[in-house]
Amino acid sequence: MRNLSLFAILPVILFTASCGLKEQVKINMTQVAQIEDSVLKGQIIPKTVSVHILQDEDYSKANLIIVNSGLYNSKDNDKMQQAAIRTGLMLVRVLGPDMTLSKATFVISLNDPNNNKVPTDGISFDMKIDSLKKAIYPAKG
Repeated sequence: MRNLSLFAILPVILFTASCGLKEQVKINMTQVAQIEDSVLKGQIIPKTVSVHILQDEDYSKANLIIVNSGLYNSKDNDKMQQAAIRTGLMLVRVLGPDMTLSKATFVISLNDPNNNKVPTDGISFDMKIDSLKKAIYPAKG
């Protein structure tokens, strides 16, 4: 009888545990437009020529790729990391407290063919999305 009650309770426990999981959500076109506008209008990184976001089936990860020769040629890692964090801050605000993104990479390039791949000349930096989300939305972190 005990074994039978265990099998009856197990589905209830599994269902309850799964209710706490967040469904992974892809960045939508409205959000993409807001992100691109913020970057291209020089609000985040002046003199950016192009920007686009790559997000495949793993919606918890994204790459934000920019073409900006001034930043790329500066070779100042601190300046590039600061640009990545400023962009990450904007990304967290656009996506809001319920975002499921947990890792975002900022990629600076001289030439982005926009072929759904990170450019081979790209310089990558972590945008610190998890830390920024916890700082902006502490109750949701």
